[in-house]
Amino acid sequence: MRLESLIGTWAGIAKNNNGWEMEITISIPSSFEVGSILGTYNIPQIPCTGKFRILDIQSNKLELKAEDQQGECGKADSDSLESLSDGTLLYVSRGKGWEAKGILQRKI
Repeated sequence: MRLESLIGTWAGIAKNNNGWEMEITISIPSSFEVGSILGTYNIPQIPCTGKFRILDIQSNKLELKAEDQQGECGKADSDSLESLSDGTLLYVSRGKGWEAKGILQRKI
């Protein structure tokens, strides 16, 4: 994965394991590395906003930690973005007893 290919704004619908759906937008403004802030996220239905810090970069996957949250955000134990072969991103968020997944597409 070319890290600079992730710069931009990504949006899609994530579905919780109980069937609840939420729109999420992730903005990645510039290049990044492990330990840095990846960018911001917004989930208007909750509402929840915050920043993602990069914990690890694997071949095509970023392990993230949510920080600076505002609103009624749930506590996630892990968040990740995975670059898929079709140019989309797989967003996964896991917490105690729940998981939300969704495909994000680049906004134009």
